Amino acid sequence: MGSPPFADKALAALVGAGHNIVGVVSAPPSRHGRGRQLSSNSIVRMAQENNIQVLQPQSAKSADFKAQFSEWGCDLAIVVSYGQILDSEFLSLPKLGCVNVHASLLPRWRGASPIQSAIKEGDDVGGVCIQKMVLKLDAGDVLASSEITLDSESTSPWLFDQCASAGAELLCEFVESAKKSQSLPEGTPQDDALVTHCGKVKKSDGEIDWTLSAIDVYRQIRTNLGWPGAFSFLPNGDGLKVHAAKLCSDENVSGNAGEVVIGESLKLYVCCEHGAIELIQVQRAGRSKISAKEFIHGNNIGAGQILGAK
Repeated sequence: MGSPPFADKALAALVGAGHNIVGVVSAPPSRHGRGRQLSSNSIVRMAQENNIQVLQPQSAKSADFKAQFSEWGCDLAIVVSYGQILDSEFLSLPKLGCVNVHASLLPRWRGASPIQSAIKEGDDVGGVCIQKMVLKLDAGDVLASSEITLDSESTSPWLFDQCASAGAELLCEFVESAKKSQSLPEGTPQDDALVTHCGKVKKSDGEIDWTLSAIDVYRQIRTNLGWPGAFSFLPNGDGLKVHAAKLCSDENVSGNAGEVVIGESLKLYVCCEHGAIELIQVQRAGRSKISAKEFIHGNNIGAGQILGAK
């Protein structure tokens, strides 16, 4: 049970390992493109290509869906970024119950944005775990886990890919073990004292707050690469997306929060409350990605201007 893009590698790995996948559950078809044609997602297409039955309920709580699901007689339900709440009746339908592949080392980062939260908070370690699903969100016993080392350059897109790959590998090992024993392993209860929560990422989360320290701004940029994107505003109000940046190593660069400084070799710096960020690749609204040097040449950006002011 899952949705792309996070579930793609998990389903592909299970198919590749030859496990008996009796069915796939994913989101209903959605409309895309100018013609607003209904189209299925990559999870559904992968299932169809491998002759696997598919259900796409509007609501996972509906009696019709549960009846259809029960007919599959599955031993284990695997949930990977499915996106719907599963009630107690559903959780009891598979013989061994339901497990969830979650992109954090629970109990840290229960919720919808564990990957972004790990980058934003500067965690040294991230990872993926398999937990026994219970009614309370992400609160079940941890059945297996895999750590991923993070550093000061790690980004959300990079960690997403790492978690998807590690999760798929861990899942195949887990399913093989459960298949042999016809049972789930004894899990590790989560320590309530260590629980942290994270919510859904909003478009507004990508707006850079130059009043933070340079380290926190850099984390914010690395957190929001991909979607929603890290962005600010030029003095005329046009949006400016930041695709690549790094911490400024020149201690002589200083100014007010959001102030532009042009350095040697046309390096483009933006000052923060403490320290500064060097912009490497940017994109003005409606334009293509360009280097900071190209941006300085063609966009009338100058020292002393303030980004982010509205």
